[in-house]
Amino acid sequence: MRTTERQCREGEPTINDMRYDLAEAEAMNMNVGQIIEILLDGVQGLNEIPDIEIKDEWNQLFGE
Repeated sequence: MRTTERQCREGEPTINDMRYDLAEAEAMNMNVGQIIEILLDGVQGLNEIPDIEIKDEWNQLFGE
C-alpha cells in the first residue's frame, strides 16, 4: 500500500496541502480510461477552485 503525503504530514493542513491531498486521492483511484478522457477533454484544475470549496471537499473526504 502506498503512503500518501497526508499520512506523513504533521499538524493541520494548509489549503494547498488540501488541494494536493484531493488530487492525490483522485489520481490513486483513476483508471486508464479516465486519464485518457482528461487528456482529451481537460479538467478544471484544483488551483482554480475557491479555497472554501476545497476545504469543504477535503473535510468531507478526510475530516474526522
